[in-house]
Amino acid sequence: MRISLLLPAACLFSLGACASPPAPAPSEPPQAAPVDGGAACRPEALEGFVGQVASEAVVKKAVAESGARHARVAKPGMAMTMDFRQDRLTIMVDAQNRIESISCG
Repeated sequence: MRISLLLPAACLFSLGACASPPAPAPSEPPQAAPVDGGAACRPEALEGFVGQVASEAVVKKAVAESGARHARVAKPGMAMTMDFRQDRLTIMVDAQNRIESISCG
């Protein structure tokens, strides 16, 4: 009877020895990308776009002139994530697709 109890225990202990140790915790938390100075998007290049219709050509021009890599156009009542991306333009339009505001992020 004792041997039948020792065999499963020995198997469990040997399997536990094969398990890898947990990954060490990082010594420092990851740093967020710099908001000032390190941003790919240049907000000063965006002032002339307010009031224009957000056509595909206008959005492409805004992306090119600002230095951003992507753009998202938000229509009234549209749900958006609140994440900040330094390489993205956020273009807020009205019901007639006219740009109300445009910003980096």
